[in-house]
Amino acid sequence: MFITMKKLIPIALLCLTTIAFSQQKNTTEKTTINGELIFGKNPDCIRRGGICTFNTSQNKAQANTQVTYNKDNSITLIIDRSKITKEEEFKIVGQYLTSTSKVNELTFVMEEDLTLEAETKIGLKMANYLTKIAKGNYPVVITKDTFTIILRLE
Repeated sequence: MFITMKKLIPIALLCLTTIAFSQQKNTTEKTTINGELIFGKNPDCIRRGGICTFNTSQNKAQANTQVTYNKDNSITLIIDRSKITKEEEFKIVGQYLTSTSKVNELTFVMEEDLTLEAETKIGLKMANYLTKIAKGNYPVVITKDTFTIILRLE
């Protein structure tokens, strides 16, 4: 029995260490930057459709979008409707919005992947392996003041 106890103590200590490290929380917090995004479709922009340009901005007054990196490898765009035109709204949701628009059914279409600039990745403190916004259809949450879109990163 004594020999068995001698073997159990190191095993118990190893287990305690493993448990302690497994309880450590992921400390990655959300990171938000200001962005100047231009939306459109070909021929307005070089890309087929979605986001034409994605630039970070130090000037909050110039920025039209808050960009937040989420730890689930997505980014949230909160677009300030007061800083975009009706034409830009059309380019985002594919129609002109009226009081009768079914806003809970609108989607933002990224027709092709968009590679992110190094400055944007650094500003958002993104994981190095994430390099682009994935193409796809994304639901748009619309309020009086904002459009909110969550985009998947790859």
